[in-house]
Amino acid sequence: MLHSLYIRDYILIKELTCTFPTGLIAVTGETGAGKSIFVSALQLLAGGRADMSTIRQSCAKAVIEGEFTQLSPQVIEWMQAQELEVEESCLVRREIRQTGRSRIFVNDTPVTLAQLEELGALLLDVHSQHRNLLLREGAYQIVLIDSQLGAEADLVEAYHRSYQRYHDNAIRLKKLRTEAQQAEAEYEINSRAYEEISALKLEQYSLTDLTDEAERLTHTQEIQEGLQSILALLNRPHSIVDQLTTAQEQMEQTATYLPELSNYTERMRSLVIELDDIESDLSRLQGEVAYNPSRLEEINTILGGVNALLKKHNLLSPEELIEYSQELGAKLAHTAQYEQELAELRTEVLQQRTEVLTLGKQLHEARAKAAKAIARSVTETLCQLEMPHARFDIALQLLDKPTERGMDQVDFLLSANSDQPLRPVTDIASGGEIARLMLALKALRSQATTSSAELASSPAIVFDEIDTGTSGIAASRIGDMLHTMGERQQIFVITHLPQIASAATQHILIYKEETNGETHSHLRLLTPEERISEIARLQSGDQITPEAIAAAHTLLTAHD
Repeated sequence: MLHSLYIRDYILIKELTCTFPTGLIAVTGETGAGKSIFVSALQLLAGGRADMSTIRQSCAKAVIEGEFTQLSPQVIEWMQAQELEVEESCLVRREIRQTGRSRIFVNDTPVTLAQLEELGALLLDVHSQHRNLLLREGAYQIVLIDSQLGAEADLVEAYHRSYQRYHDNAIRLKKLRTEAQQAEAEYEINSRAYEEISALKLEQYSLTDLTDEAERLTHTQEIQEGLQSILALLNRPHSIVDQLTTAQEQMEQTATYLPELSNYTERMRSLVIELDDIESDLSRLQGEVAYNPSRLEEINTILGGVNALLKKHNLLSPEELIEYSQELGAKLAHTAQYEQELAELRTEVLQQRTEVLTLGKQLHEARAKAAKAIARSVTETLCQLEMPHARFDIALQLLDKPTERGMDQVDFLLSANSDQPLRPVTDIASGGEIARLMLALKALRSQATTSSAELASSPAIVFDEIDTGTSGIAASRIGDMLHTMGERQQIFVITHLPQIASAATQHILIYKEETNGETHSHLRLLTPEERISEIARLQSGDQITPEAIAAAHTLLTAHD
C-alpha cells in the first residue's frame, strides 16, 4: 500500500506531505484544483515518463517521493533480483531536473526508468480513461483471463517455459542453418587456402633461420673472399701469430731477470693459443661455405610463398598465418559436423513444438472455461451498475501457431443494450461503459482473491474518472462496489460524485490557495465534519444548502 507521499515544486505544488490509511480513499476537489496533478505524481512513481514542463516555475527540480509498505512477495523478490536493499518499506523517489537529466531512486539506490516500470506495476495500479484503453488490447485481455484460471494457473507458467525453450532453439536452428549454408559456400575457398598454407609446412621451419641461410647463400662469394683474406693475414710469413710467438719467447727470456713479466707472458701465450683456434675455425668455415643454387632456390620459394600468403590474407607475420591456418582447419572440420548438428537440433525443435502445441491447447481449454465464468460474473456486475440489458462475452479463437502468450486470439465483446449485438470493445465509444466494464473486472479479481494478506499486499489501485458518464443509482452502485473492494485493499478514487465519495472510509481534499501572487495546490485528509461539507458541495455546488447537508449525512451513514 502507499503509506505516504511527498511532493515538492511539482506543477502547482510547492511542498506537501501526506500519509494514507488503508481502505477506500476518495479524492475530490474543484475543477482545476490539482486532482490531475495528484494522479500524474502517482503515475511518475509507477514509472511514467517525466516532463521538464511540470517543474514549478523558477525551480531547479521537482521531487516526488512515495513510501510503500506491506510489500508483496513479488516486490521483495524483484528487489532481491535487482540487488536492492530490502527493508520493511520501499521508498521510490523521482527527481525531475531543468537540465533534462531526471533521476530515480529505490531505497536510495539509483535505478533506470525500465526498472521502475517493472517495480511500479507491482506497487501501483493506476486506471484512467487512457488506462481503460488497455481493455482493447489482446495482451491485457489475456492477462485478465489468466488471473481467473484458479487451479489451472500453473498451465500459464508451464506453457511459457516450454515456449521459451522452443523459441530459443528455433532461433538457434535458424542461425545454425545460416552458418551451415555459409560454411558450405566458403568450403572450397577455405579448403584451398588451408592447403596452400599447409603445403608450406611452416611448423617444420624456423623462418628466421631460413632468412639467415638465404642471406649466406646469396653472398657466398663475398664470404669466401673475406675468409681468404683473413686467413692470409694469419698464415703468411711474419704474420701476426708469428710476431706474437716471437714476442712471447722474448718475454719468457726477459722474465728470468724481471719476474714481474711472468703474468704478461701467460697472457701473451693465451693470445697465441686463441689466434690459433680462430685460424682453425675460420679454415673449417671456409670449407663449409659453398654456393648451393638449388638450396637457395628452395628457400626463396618457401619465403616467397609465405610473403605471398601474408599479402593475400592481409596478415602481418608468419605466426598470424599459422594461427589463420588453424582457424581454417577448425572451420573445415566443423563443416563436416553441421549436418549431424542440424539433424539433432531439428529433431529437438520438432519435439518441443509438439509439447508447446499440446500445452497451448490445454491452456486454451482452461482459458475458455475461465472466460465463460468471467463473462457471467461481469454481466451480472454490469447489471448492478445500472446496465440492466448489458451482455459481456469473451471470444477465444485457437491459433495455428504458438505465440509467447499462448495460442489464443482474444476479443472482449460487449452489448450495452438489448437491441444491440455483441461487439468488440474496440468499437465502443462510450467512456462510461468502458469505465464500468473496467470496474467490473477489477471487482472480479478482488472477489476471486480469497487471501486477505494477498490483497493487502497487492498494488494500490487508483481509479481516475471511473465515474465518467455515470450518475444517480449507477454512481451509488459504483460507490458500493468500491466500498466492498476497499474493505480488503487500498483504493484511491478520484471523483466528482457524492455517491462515490461518501462510500470511502477516508476523504482527501485537493484545493488551491493564492499567496503573494502565487497559486499553490494543497492536499489534506478531511475530518468527519469537513467530509459532510465537501459531500454537500459535490451535491449542490458552492451554495451549500441545509438539504445538501442532510443528504450528505444520509449518504455517509449508509456506509457506516
